[in-house]
Amino acid sequence: MNPRMRTFCLLLAALLGLVHMTRGAGVVINEIMYHPPNDQKSLEYVELHNPGSVEADLSGWSFAKGIEFRFPNGAKIPPGGYLVVCRDRTRFAAQYGGTIPTAGNFSGKLSHHKQHVELADAAGKTVDSVKYEDEAPWPAGPDGSSASLERIDPTAASELPENWAGSKLPQFEAPAGTPGRRNDNFATNLPPAITDVVFKVPSPAQPALITAAIADADGINQAVLLYRTAGPGRETAEVAVPMLRVSGSAQAGTYQVSLPGQPAATLVRFRVKAVDGAGSARFQPRATEPQPTYSYYVYDGANTASVPLGFIINVTRSRQAAPPPGRFARFSNNNVPVPTPCQPNAAFVYVPPGAHEAQTFDYVHIPRRSGGYKVHFARGHPQNGMTSINIIFEDSPRWILSEPLSYELYRLADVPAELTDHLRLTVDGRLQGYHLLIEQPNKSFLTRNQRDTTGNMYKLIWYGQDVVSKHEKKSNLETGHDDLIALINGLKRKPGPEQWEFIRTNFNIPECVNYYAVNMCIQNWDGFFNNYFTYHDTGGTGKWEIYPWDEDKTWGDFDNAPPNYDWYEMPLTFGMTGDRPPRLDPNSKANNTPGPFGGVSWWRADGYFSGPLLANPEFRRLFLVRLREVCNTHFTEEKFYPVIDAMEKRLEPEITVRARALGDDPIRALQVFRHDMQSFRNQVMFRRKFILAELDKTR
Repeated sequence: MNPRMRTFCLLLAALLGLVHMTRGAGVVINEIMYHPPNDQKSLEYVELHNPGSVEADLSGWSFAKGIEFRFPNGAKIPPGGYLVVCRDRTRFAAQYGGTIPTAGNFSGKLSHHKQHVELADAAGKTVDSVKYEDEAPWPAGPDGSSASLERIDPTAASELPENWAGSKLPQFEAPAGTPGRRNDNFATNLPPAITDVVFKVPSPAQPALITAAIADADGINQAVLLYRTAGPGRETAEVAVPMLRVSGSAQAGTYQVSLPGQPAATLVRFRVKAVDGAGSARFQPRATEPQPTYSYYVYDGANTASVPLGFIINVTRSRQAAPPPGRFARFSNNNVPVPTPCQPNAAFVYVPPGAHEAQTFDYVHIPRRSGGYKVHFARGHPQNGMTSINIIFEDSPRWILSEPLSYELYRLADVPAELTDHLRLTVDGRLQGYHLLIEQPNKSFLTRNQRDTTGNMYKLIWYGQDVVSKHEKKSNLETGHDDLIALINGLKRKPGPEQWEFIRTNFNIPECVNYYAVNMCIQNWDGFFNNYFTYHDTGGTGKWEIYPWDEDKTWGDFDNAPPNYDWYEMPLTFGMTGDRPPRLDPNSKANNTPGPFGGVSWWRADGYFSGPLLANPEFRRLFLVRLREVCNTHFTEEKFYPVIDAMEKRLEPEITVRARALGDDPIRALQVFRHDMQSFRNQVMFRRKFILAELDKTR
């Protein structure tokens, strides 16, 4: 049964008196923190509430499903009181204070997706239960956006999603909730249920027909649509428009309204309000949701470009405030703290080529990053399956060409690689020209690549001082770097059978071999030493993998590279322990400048992984075999020239569009573009020739 049908059936049963109501029944499950922000799992908790007038004795009671906990003898909840069962009482007290009554630590964990939590008395009889989910019609705020899942009316049925809401959201992501006190959403009468809000995005100046199903046992006294319009740096006051019942009864009916037409390039935000006969009111969506309205963007015409169109709309323009103190502040590419607001006020609009209607992603967090923007989509509303993307145009126009070509070769060689696309970007009404869209490696990336998402993700960065500071942890932040440190220490064993057994046990060998083979083909100057993600699949295979990232210094490019990028001689020993740099040669195109690690500028010291892996005889044998295979199957003129040609054809019109938008010389921009595209073809031809010749020497 789909969620909407299940909700309707439960609601109808409640109206007919068929669902068991807990009115006067005693202790209830009142609040659940099932997904604290930043994966702070130790802050999970379940709160019980005694809404009655008599003290409740919980001796011998237990949580029989979802989590495991047995209440000790003498455990009680006074009338109107609360009792919290924590995953970690010490962490809970540090976050919420030590005066909140707690019963102890439960075992197990609360699912971030859906789970059945059941409370039973000493005789094993079910007292109360709830089957929460992280998808509509359940609220979104409790799913990692700082809120807890709160019961609205403690005397109404726990089975109804409409009886649960997210607690108030703080300004920035931080553990919230109301443990030990009255819920933010508390009500003595369950407000109306509002479901099936349906609308079609209109053309400019055309009205939008909006329909909603509204039901309440006390009857509906009022139904209103509240809307406002927005754009860069502006948002109007909210306007109320009455909704009319077009079918059904006062207890359960369908309501409709025609929202006035709006001009093109307008962001429309609306919500529905319903008041029942007893005066209880509900807003849908609730103000406590990360997306407190429904939204659509009025787009004019069709996208005739060969690339998607992207629009960033900063409705509120304000300087970024400092994030709240704590261990879990996020950082930009420039190592500057970036706060993550719980209700950001920006929108990202995406229009695919040939489309007449825009895809609207409202209330998204869009911080600046080096050379562009990051877009963090609201949970449950990804863009093409991606929950975070990067939109960039950095210093060199060649870089946003080399990056997608690199990722394409990785994918051809069976390496999990980020999705990429070029789009024509407009920011707050100003055309910025074509940019590169890159998927962010995170849980949605892992899901798309059919990996378990519960493991440890690290980003290797260049500016750290030691193993920990050079590996920025991206998931399971509370557990530290112990697994990574143990892995690196294990790799330091003397090359030979013992080291190979360690590598074979701890690494996804085919994936890592493929990664380094592609690195060698594209001369990934940074990708051996740093600039990659590594993932420890702790919940599945137990093995480590490597995912490419920041592929700008590739295809013959490196610091102080020759202007024609005609360097093809990266040695097949690059990145491995024992590799030595060539001597400076003033007559060479690539070996004429000293580098920071000794020798020539393109030489880098070995990496934490690449050094021991590529120096191990067994791993190196597999690597060289796979390198030849890639050069004979994917990294060829027949296979890869069409990829380069297709990119050139698709982007050529955008070069002129961008140049004119930014006041640059279109003719010069096209010359640079064609020069760069030819340099990629040269790399395929001459780099491949060099690799095969070197491989022949190893036979």
